[in-house]
Amino acid sequence: MRIPVSATLPAIMCLLAGLIYAPPTFALGRAPSPAECKTKPSNPVIQGGCLVINKRLGNCVACHVIAGTSMDGNVGPALHDVQHMVSSKQVLFEQIWDPEKRAPNTAMPPFGKNRILTRQQITKIVDFLWTI
Repeated sequence: MRIPVSATLPAIMCLLAGLIYAPPTFALGRAPSPAECKTKPSNPVIQGGCLVINKRLGNCVACHVIAGTSMDGNVGPALHDVQHMVSSKQVLFEQIWDPEKRAPNTAMPPFGKNRILTRQQITKIVDFLWTI
């Protein structure tokens, strides 16, 4: 039995409208937008992405290229495929907490040691970076 086009057209239009007017969602592999962060996301990974782009806190994009951001920092390495850049989340946490331990002459500030970020904030950043 064939379904007439006139019967399927309203369903297709509803589907397309849902795609066009759907609220923004977080796609792993990129930073959230400032608009997404203003919604105060409950997901800790998205919260970590919001810290990464927050100019008052992490501001990682000032020094690193991160997909989904408009800033292209060139002081530190581009942050993509992070799971292949470091051996574990713990190593990444330690790098953000006090990068001077592994690289004494680094330009990266010790975000944890200098109390710029809390342990909880750095953990969320690590969880986010692990997705890109």
